[in-house]
Amino acid sequence: MKPNTSKRYDYGRARLARYGLFVALSALGSQAYAQTTGGTDPAATGSDEDVVVLSEFSVSTEKDYGYRASNSIAGTRTNTPIKEIPMNIQVFTKELVEDLNIKNQVDLEAYNASLVNGAADRFSDNVIQQAYQQFLFRGFQQNWGLRDGVREYDPIDTHGLARVEVVKGPAAALYGLAYPGGVMQNISKQVEFTRPFADFRLTFGTFGDYRATADINATSTVGNQAFGIRYNGVYEITEDERAHSRGEINFQQVNLAWRPSDATIVELLVEEASRYIPNGLQGRFEQAEGDGSNRASIPIQEIKDIPYTWNWSDGKAVRGLETSMVRGSITQKFTEQFQVRAYLQYSDRMELPGNGWDANGSGGADSWENGGGWDRQRDVIRSTYHVRDWGNKMHAYGATGVYKLDFDAVKNTFAFGFNVWAEDEESRAWGPINQATTTYIEVPAEKGVKIITPKRPPTDIIPYSDGGPNGNGFHHEDNSNDYYYVNWQGAFLNERLHTNIGVNKTNLKLVTWNSGASTVPDNEYEADKVSPMYGAVFDINDNLSVFALYATSLFPDSSKDSFGNQFSPQVGKSIEGGLKLELMEGKISGTISYYQITQTGGSQRDPNADNTTTARWDRLTPAERAADPQFTNGSTADPNDFLPRSNFTGDQVAGGEQQSKGFDIDVIFQPARNWQIMASIATVDHEFTESAIPETIGQTYPQAIKTRYAFLTKYSFSDGSLKGLNLGMGLHGGTKALMDYVTWNGDSVARYEPARQTVDVFASYAFKMFDRNSFVQLNVRNLLGEDDYAGWQATGSNTVLATKRYAVPLKPVIRLTWGLRF
Repeated sequence: MKPNTSKRYDYGRARLARYGLFVALSALGSQAYAQTTGGTDPAATGSDEDVVVLSEFSVSTEKDYGYRASNSIAGTRTNTPIKEIPMNIQVFTKELVEDLNIKNQVDLEAYNASLVNGAADRFSDNVIQQAYQQFLFRGFQQNWGLRDGVREYDPIDTHGLARVEVVKGPAAALYGLAYPGGVMQNISKQVEFTRPFADFRLTFGTFGDYRATADINATSTVGNQAFGIRYNGVYEITEDERAHSRGEINFQQVNLAWRPSDATIVELLVEEASRYIPNGLQGRFEQAEGDGSNRASIPIQEIKDIPYTWNWSDGKAVRGLETSMVRGSITQKFTEQFQVRAYLQYSDRMELPGNGWDANGSGGADSWENGGGWDRQRDVIRSTYHVRDWGNKMHAYGATGVYKLDFDAVKNTFAFGFNVWAEDEESRAWGPINQATTTYIEVPAEKGVKIITPKRPPTDIIPYSDGGPNGNGFHHEDNSNDYYYVNWQGAFLNERLHTNIGVNKTNLKLVTWNSGASTVPDNEYEADKVSPMYGAVFDINDNLSVFALYATSLFPDSSKDSFGNQFSPQVGKSIEGGLKLELMEGKISGTISYYQITQTGGSQRDPNADNTTTARWDRLTPAERAADPQFTNGSTADPNDFLPRSNFTGDQVAGGEQQSKGFDIDVIFQPARNWQIMASIATVDHEFTESAIPETIGQTYPQAIKTRYAFLTKYSFSDGSLKGLNLGMGLHGGTKALMDYVTWNGDSVARYEPARQTVDVFASYAFKMFDRNSFVQLNVRNLLGEDDYAGWQATGSNTVLATKRYAVPLKPVIRLTWGLRF
């Protein structure tokens, strides 16, 4: 199910080579395991994640058990115990991911209460791209995260990840560019030198979906040298209860490692991935009630008595995402006190948001299309042929050094280094010259639908970048940043006081073109900023520590006003304090914190601001205005016949201020070795405190949820007749979610979606098959059938505001997995 395009990238590259490598690795792995006996069940040992010898730059999980992680790399850029870091950090371990059968890091967001995955497609977990400007982290909008410390735009298959670390609060002192809410750091798998292993899994779902995965790790030693190779592969057919929903996921990852001595390790990561899903699955056309003044929005499914599993997709025009990455790194230990790691990475991505015959309209899914939509006069849905791509070619390189300097009373760890990242981004669109070239889909009064689509695109299709009709057209961007940082961790008072102090200097540059024929940039933007961080943790006793932190965030704003004035970057400042727990001999561990984050800078649009057009209006005489086509009403006979100045106001102005404050509680409780409980609770109070638009003061972003919670528990039977059985349940939800603000009777009124509560359950049983460790696992997502929502219910009166949404039924998703471990 590949997109039908060859306009920029070869989407079929290296397929045969990858599958050949998979076969070769499988053979190599089988040979290695034939020389071992018994094997070790990762579930029994508590970890199948990576442990490497040179651990200053990699996460060690030797002390992790189940859902509890003891160390983090994201909070300091070096491997550091979480209890010594003055931040609230939650780690999604590999065991948690596998228990919940979560297949990409986006869906993990449900299990941290500080995160809101807004506008998600709740029918499917085949995520092409997280909804733009709909992901909220501590109330602030966020659009990308990190992978091994480098910017990452796209969803990552969890099969290629060792863990995901959530670092709450600004982190510009560590990573240069950073959002104020925090950082999701995705940690890739690596070769594990300690043991060979293989893990094969097959998963089958209720709606015809299936997934196959392999994780093979093989090592060899020659004298004092060690070699390792690790392969992770995924092939998945995705499908949900909606019509035409069949999609596909491919993921291939190879890790190579060479350890010529105990002081040196050289690593290479090669990865390619793709995912596709039909366009139009969320296309819900809606119609106003009466004259539309009551803001009701009635889905076509309600008007025509069509089930919500119906959609206008033909299953052929797909959304697609293809990514590839190559990264090489070397880690060198010069002395026991000094280590350095350097890396070089190349990656590219190609996203196809639209590819073929798609519909559009007020409730449609693809806003870049022209034409199309629900034609109510003919009672048909009209599609228009359109292709749009969004590609990025990126490279990054950098180095980090760690130096330890210990005295009798003070222990010091210094981390310092630099990072350079750059991308060449290009987005293009294609469409027919005649947008009236359409196809029609009949809208039936009864359930079921007949879809009619042409066999080929129109003959007059032309790229917008080559002079075609107006639309999304062409956009090209060269974006780069480089930063330089120093971080000091100190341990005083018999290691009861730990400090974390850092500073970062970041340089930003952005050059954009909005025409494929233009050689002169439309906009150039440069900025630089110094970002500090100061924090400390003090151990009151062995069970309780107190911490405080001041940190900053940095994000560019490339907007200019109509006069060409550039705006300052968005800068966030945070004050946070709280407690770190290690109670009942470590059975209860976690963090409780209170924070206040303020972001200023950037820009916003003021509808009343003067601009170059109003300046020109002011310069002209009344007669000149009346004669000017831009200002006239169409008649030049009357020298006063021109449009008022207020018709032309509006421009970008300096950004206002927004603030978020709240509590976070993240705790792991292990009453017994075979019983785990994870809890995450957060309250977020975000609002705009200063704005050029007075009515927005006191408001917040759509999708905002005041209070969220997530719980997860698992019980493992370790002896008796039920030995090998694991039972677990997850629960996540929150209070009502803000959808929008509407003006009603002169006031701004907030409209909400009802509160949600979703239950996931799982059960697994481990046993021996062919003298190997095997297991079966049952997962049920959305056990209670929690509804989705659409539109706004009709009120029957133009004088009554529509404030209730239509419920969209969702069925539970059942999946059964069989696994074999060597």
